[in-house]
Amino acid sequence: MTTPVTRYYEDVSEGEQLPVLTRTMSVARMMIYGAATWDFIRLHYDEGFAKSKGFPGPFVDGQMTGGHLAQLVQDWAGPSAFLRKLSFRNRAMLFPGDIITLQGTVTRKWIENGEHLVECSLWVDNQKGEKVIQPGSAVVRFASRSK
Repeated sequence: MTTPVTRYYEDVSEGEQLPVLTRTMSVARMMIYGAATWDFIRLHYDEGFAKSKGFPGPFVDGQMTGGHLAQLVQDWAGPSAFLRKLSFRNRAMLFPGDIITLQGTVTRKWIENGEHLVECSLWVDNQKGEKVIQPGSAVVRFASRSK
């Protein structure tokens, strides 16, 4: 395991690409997420129940994908950064076996009320190349070397 690197506001450039994060959706991962968030909606783990409601099977809770986006941003930003805002729109459902690719780009840097802020555009594709999440964005507060 590598030691997380502290990044500073001065280290970030507009247009910079965040490292790609890939995840495979599984029922086990979905159940762990449900347990961690106390979200035990049967549609997310019970195949028979999901099918009885007209779905092809259990599907991923959209907020779980948001958790993966938060991980993408926080892993890139480092342990000293603070994720101030995360927003996203789900565009497609995810099912066990789906593989998602999470990506982002730095779109803006600015200083406001003494805080050093960076905005990122975010999106998620599935293995078919479909946009699962778009648009998505994050605002991250970084420490500055000048302070």
